Amino acid sequence: MLERHHKQIHYDCLDLCDFSWHGTRASNVAGSESAILLEVWHAGGLFQTTQAVPKRAKVLIGAASSGEQVAGSVQSCREDAYGFLVEVHVSNPAKWFPAVYQPPYLTRQTRVAA
Repeated sequence: MLERHHKQIHYDCLDLCDFSWHGTRASNVAGSESAILLEVWHAGGLFQTTQAVPKRAKVLIGAASSGEQVAGSVQSCREDAYGFLVEVHVSNPAKWFPAVYQPPYLTRQTRVAA
């Protein structure tokens, strides 16, 4: 199960984001791709990637709809039928959703994380 942050409303959404990461010095893993943002909340998001991204890796998210880049860290990563589901906590929520970043396809509230 993906880890959830306390009392944050999660929304289904759909957006394509630039997504790059680098792991810890010990893992020495890095990568970059276009990731699909599937779910968004005030302090993070759930991304679909084609590659596994290590837990605690530092990420940089660039969304075309906002023109901003936001830093964060990976909370969890698990494989599914289409690739990997990567949960990210953003470092500065004031530069994220909904203050600065609004996905073009924001559908509905999915849950309140507990």
